[in-house]
Amino acid sequence: MNSSYDISFESYEDTSKHNFRHKGGINISNELADLCERLRVSALTNAAEISPLVKEVTIGPNSPRKKDDYKDTTPIINKEQPSENLLEDKLQEDLRYLLIAKKCENKMQKTSNELFKDILGNMLCKHAEATTQFWQIQAQECQKRTLLDKERKMKMYKSIQENDNTSLLEKARTNELNCPINNTDTIDNMNKILEEQNKATARFASITDISNQLTAEPLAKTVINTYTGGIGAVKENNNVVTEYCKTGNVPDKDAKQAKLLALNIENIKKNIAQDLEVIKKEEILMKQKQEELKKKQIEEEKAQQIKLAQAAAAEKEKTERMKKTKPVFFSNNNYKYYEDLKNYLDQYEVQYKDLLEDTSLKKFRFDCQKAVNTPVNALSSVSVLHMKDKYDKLSKLLKGEIVQVLDISVRATRHPQGLAYCTALLAKKIVRQGDLLVSSNTEAAYPLAAVTVALWAQFPHFGKLVEAYFHRLCPYLVPMFLPQKEGQTDKEFYLSRGYTYNDEGVVEKQDKFLKRMSGIFRLRCAIWTAKMPKFLNSPHPNGMRHAWHWLASFINLKPEPDISATLLHDFYIMCGSRCNECYDKQFRKILVLANSDYLKILENIDEGGPKTRLEVYLQAALKSNNIPPPPVPAQQINW
Repeated sequence: MNSSYDISFESYEDTSKHNFRHKGGINISNELADLCERLRVSALTNAAEISPLVKEVTIGPNSPRKKDDYKDTTPIINKEQPSENLLEDKLQEDLRYLLIAKKCENKMQKTSNELFKDILGNMLCKHAEATTQFWQIQAQECQKRTLLDKERKMKMYKSIQENDNTSLLEKARTNELNCPINNTDTIDNMNKILEEQNKATARFASITDISNQLTAEPLAKTVINTYTGGIGAVKENNNVVTEYCKTGNVPDKDAKQAKLLALNIENIKKNIAQDLEVIKKEEILMKQKQEELKKKQIEEEKAQQIKLAQAAAAEKEKTERMKKTKPVFFSNNNYKYYEDLKNYLDQYEVQYKDLLEDTSLKKFRFDCQKAVNTPVNALSSVSVLHMKDKYDKLSKLLKGEIVQVLDISVRATRHPQGLAYCTALLAKKIVRQGDLLVSSNTEAAYPLAAVTVALWAQFPHFGKLVEAYFHRLCPYLVPMFLPQKEGQTDKEFYLSRGYTYNDEGVVEKQDKFLKRMSGIFRLRCAIWTAKMPKFLNSPHPNGMRHAWHWLASFINLKPEPDISATLLHDFYIMCGSRCNECYDKQFRKILVLANSDYLKILENIDEGGPKTRLEVYLQAALKSNNIPPPPVPAQQINW
C-alpha cells in the first residue's frame, strides 16, 4: 500500500484530541485539576471554622461517642450553614458538568474513530479501483504499441524490398553523375544485379507459395518431410544470391546456380502436386473401401438380425408347442417351483461340503448323526410329553445349543458348517422315514408329521429343505410325470421318475416302487393335515391349502398306470375328510369328476389293483355321501 495512507488509529486519536482542545472544547485534565484544588481548599476551610468548637477526638477508634450520638449532639452553626450548602451545590454542579463532559468526549471519540475508519476504507477502495483502471489502460496501450510495432515492421520490410531496386538505381545514377567518364560496364553490372535480385524475389515468392500450399493442404503432413531438406537448401542458396545483390557484386557461378534454383523450385512444386494427387486418390479409394466394408457390415447385421428373428420365431413356435404338450406332464408354475427348490437344495448342500470331506471330523459327523437319528427313530405317539421331549432336543440342535444324547453332548456350532449339516441331515432323515417306516406302518406318519410341522414353523429354512427332499425322492409330489427326453437312457429316465437301482444295476420292481412312493406320499399327507402344537401359537406353515393345490394340479395331468391311481387313493384316505371340511362342495365336485372322467381314462391304460381300489373308494364315498377319516386313531394328536 502507498505510504501516504499508512496512518494508525493511535496517531489519529492524538491529533483529534489536540484539535479538540484548540477548537474551544472542554479540557478534561485541567477541569479535574481545578476540581481537586477546590475540594481541598473547601475541606481545609471547613476544618478551620469548626476547630474551636471541637475539644476531643471525633473520628476513629479513639472516639468516645458513636456516630449517631455525634450527629445528634453536634452544635449547628446557623451562621455558616448557608455557605456550606452553597459549596455542596457547587461541587455537585461541577461533578455533573464533569460527567456530562466526559460522556460527550467519549461519544465524540467513538464517532471520530468510526468516521476515520469509514474514510480510510473508502480511500483504500478508490485507490484499488484507480490502480486497476491504470493497469488496464497500460495493458491496452501496450497492445496498441505492439500492433503498431508489427505494422511498422511489416511496412519497413515491404519498403526495404521495394526500395532495393530504387536504391541501386539511385546509386548508379549518382556514380554516373560523379564520374565524368561513362562506365558502361558498371551500368551493365547494375542491370545484371537488378535482374538477379528480381529473380531472387520471384524465387522467394515461389517458396512462399509452396509453404502456403503445404500449410493450406490437409494432406501436407504426409509429404512435407520428404521435401523439407530440398526447400531448405533452395532457401539458403536464394538468400546467398540476395546478399550478393545487396553488395552489388554477383559472381557468374552464383548467377548460374540461381537459374538452377528456379528449376529446382518448379520441380519441387510439380513433385508436391503429384504426391498430393496420389495421396488424394489413395484416400478416395480408402474411403470407398471403408464405405463398402460398412455396407457389408450393415448387410451382415441385417442378415444376422433376420436369422435371429427367424430363430426367435422358431423358438417361440417350439415353446408354443411345448406349452401345448407340457401341461400333459406337469404345470409350468409347479415345474418352476420344483426347479427353484432343487437349486436351493444344491446350494445348501455345498455349504457343508468341506465338513463331509474332512476325515479328521468323522467323530463330529457321527455325533451329529446320533443327535438326529436317536430322537427321530424314537418318535411315537405314546404321550404328549414324549413327543415334546423329542421336539425340544431337535429344536435345541437346530438352534446350535448343547443336546444330551445318551452318553454324549452334541453342539452343532462347534464347527462353522455343523449347523447347516445337522439341518439338512434332519430334513433328509424325516423324508426317508416315509420310505423306511411309513411305507409299512402308516400310524408312524402322524408323530413324525406333528414334530416336522412344529420345527417347520420355528425354522422356515428347515421346512424348505424338507419339501425339496420330498420332491427329490418322490417327483409326483410336485406333481409331475417327466417324459423320456431324446437321447436319455432308460436308467436316467427311471431315476427321474423316482425309481432306484441296486448294486447290480437292476431297476427296482414295480410293487416295491409303489409301496415306497406310497409311504413317502402318506407322510406328506400327514404333514398337510397335522395340527399345530398349542405351545407355539403360530399358523400352519404348510397346511390344507397346499394339499388342495396338489390335488387340483394332479387331476389335470395325464394319468399313468399304477402310480396315478395309487397316489390319488392315498390322498383321499389321508386328506379326504379334512378336504371335505375345508372345501365341501368343491371337493365333492372333484370326487364326481374323478369318478367319471378320470376313471374312464384310467380304464384304457390301467387294469391293476390300484385302479380298482380307487374306483371302489369313489363309488362308496359318493353313494354314502360321507368321507371317512383315516382309519388310524393315533392321527388325532393334540399337544
